[in-house]
Amino acid sequence: MTNAPMILTLDADMYSNDPQTPLRVLCYLSDPTMDPKLGYIQFPQMFHGINKNDIYGGQYKLEFQIEPCGIDGLVGPNYISTGCLFWRGAFFSGPSSETPEPNHQVNKSINSKQVLAMAHHVADYDFEKQTNSKWGIEMGFRYGKLVEDFYTGYLLQCKGWKSIFCNPKRPAFLGNSPIDLHSSLNQVMRWSISLLEVAFCRYSPIAFGVKSINLLQGLCYAHLAFSPILSIPITIYAFVPQLALLNSASIFPKASDPWLLLYIFLFLGAYGQECLESLC
Repeated sequence: MTNAPMILTLDADMYSNDPQTPLRVLCYLSDPTMDPKLGYIQFPQMFHGINKNDIYGGQYKLEFQIEPCGIDGLVGPNYISTGCLFWRGAFFSGPSSETPEPNHQVNKSINSKQVLAMAHHVADYDFEKQTNSKWGIEMGFRYGKLVEDFYTGYLLQCKGWKSIFCNPKRPAFLGNSPIDLHSSLNQVMRWSISLLEVAFCRYSPIAFGVKSINLLQGLCYAHLAFSPILSIPITIYAFVPQLALLNSASIFPKASDPWLLLYIFLFLGAYGQECLESLC
């Protein structure tokens, strides 16, 4: 419904927090040395109104700030549904193809009956079926998954597009985050179910992604898609120590056991990494 060369996507509860954001984007897009395969520029999703201790982990700092920064060293971060500017051509085909010219240009006011009728026709839920369009399957945002953002960004990179993670000191956009346990659990459950749908679909990152992008980027997407499975060992680990204590069973190496050093190394490494990430 737009012929603009760039498209900004924002969640309904997000707003612009920095008037310099368009200038930062243009610095990337107008740079002649920039890779022509650049498809979108992703800003971190950040929130306001979170309590000081963030007891429900509402910032999702690992998912929206730390992991994208790491993946940025490869092909680029995944699309996280908001705070992202796309080249319009990325929604049509691969970077080696030309963007099709718009064939429905109108010079009338947006409030005119002709323009509104055309907009309603395109926005109709049955538009793709009526026109036998590839929109939502091979073009535009990919439907069929609750995490359409993750799925869309993943398939765009499979086609050859790259992305950039821009994380300025002043947040470019701010929005709302779940502030109670019930809302947080519902959100995580919705994400987890849909990520597993992507993990086990025909475009699974562990197979299709590794072949279409590259080994490291494919494994990064596989890590994100299969991450809900981590809930199983975490749940087991939450109950095993108590059960072992009640049954007078030891689940940790004794002080004289050489395996204790490995356990200490893994313990300090895991929790040390969490501390460093929380301080970033």
